Amino acid sequence: NPETITRTYSVTDLAGNSINVAQTITVNDTTDPTASDPLPIIVQCSADVPAPDVLVVTDEADNCGTADVAFVSDVSDGGANPETITRTYSVTDLAGNSINVAQTITINQITINTTIENESCFGTEDGLIRVFVNNNSEPYNVSLNSSSPIIFQDNNFIIDGLASGTYTLNITDAQGCKTTESFEIETDATNLNAVIEPIYSCSSGAPTNILDVTLEDPSVNSDLLYALDSTNPDDFVINSNFTDIPPGNHTLSILHIDGCMQIIPFTIEDRDSLELDLSNTNINEITAIVSGGISPYTYFFEDFPGSQNNTFTVSGTGTFTVRVVDSQGCETQATITLNFLDLEIPNFFTPNNDGQNDVWKAKNTEGFPGMFTIIYDRYGRQIKLMGPLDTGWDGLYESKAMPSGDYWYIIELNDGSGSEFVGHFTLYR
Repeated sequence: NPETITRTYSVTDLAGNSINVAQTITVNDTTDPTASDPLPIIVQCSADVPAPDVLVVTDEADNCGTADVAFVSDVSDGGANPETITRTYSVTDLAGNSINVAQTITINQITINTTIENESCFGTEDGLIRVFVNNNSEPYNVSLNSSSPIIFQDNNFIIDGLASGTYTLNITDAQGCKTTESFEIETDATNLNAVIEPIYSCSSGAPTNILDVTLEDPSVNSDLLYALDSTNPDDFVINSNFTDIPPGNHTLSILHIDGCMQIIPFTIEDRDSLELDLSNTNINEITAIVSGGISPYTYFFEDFPGSQNNTFTVSGTGTFTVRVVDSQGCETQATITLNFLDLEIPNFFTPNNDGQNDVWKAKNTEGFPGMFTIIYDRYGRQIKLMGPLDTGWDGLYESKAMPSGDYWYIIELNDGSGSEFVGHFTLYR
């Protein structure tokens, strides 16, 4: 098998001559079935071993059609990693001849060994995980939680710079096999976190400040040292009550007896000293002008209670004191000497020639022989200049009647006191 048959024919040509001709026929019956031995190796991930499939096997001449294939058995190699399974099939051809064909399946399991190192000090973010992958299907696609993946070309690698917390490690090898493992980075040291708040106040009337430090873990307070704008061991002290810190950006270093250190930034605001100036801008009136400090301000004049009003009226000649206190308790005071004036300044006039309020001028000016007054319109144009003997403004400018409205004045006494008064009045027609 294959069988050979010799067939003989009598062949006569056109002239009547005959000869015998022999022909050999080979009967190509089904040969023993064959297949590649072993069949191609299949690589599968752990827990994903393929089920026994139907294989198509033909004879060497490829003319026997489809053979019958039956799964026989899976044989493990005993649990090596990666695990290998030998799968055996029985292949039967159309003539009923059978052979066994072996196929190798590699189960490419991923298992990992890890070592964790916690944060050395609270908040230093120097934790790490060492990973060893127990297969050789590099490279590995690795991610923590939902972060972007990192590619590692070796099966032994480190992921560092980790803060305390819980993580999920995801690893995919070159064959697409995956594994996931959760782990936690802890903090081996004391919690040194703190909230720093500058407290602003005054000392002897001048602005000052002190640090208020609130620890997240107050129980460690007795084990701490503090340094302002320094990490030099020689600069650390046992308390954090730093005062009179200059304006600007600063740091407070908190050192634990175990050697861990926390550096916390903070800012001191630039707060100017409280200053007070007094002026006599209106007749018999004191105006207090404050700079620096922190508003709101409270003003104290003579025996009157404190108020937010910064103007005060005097009822006689003398030296007067005004004291001011800001919201932080800083205070200062100033004095001014005023001559009480009976000067009366009208706030309106009606130039209609009815004999009443027809002109505008200050009254009771007899004691100020050097006084002069300047009147302006709303555009700042000088309308009238009057001396102490002037009869007053009649509402005309360049012989033309000025319209109803507000006009402004400056009165200078010229009595050596430097007093000057500014205000406005209304012309009604």
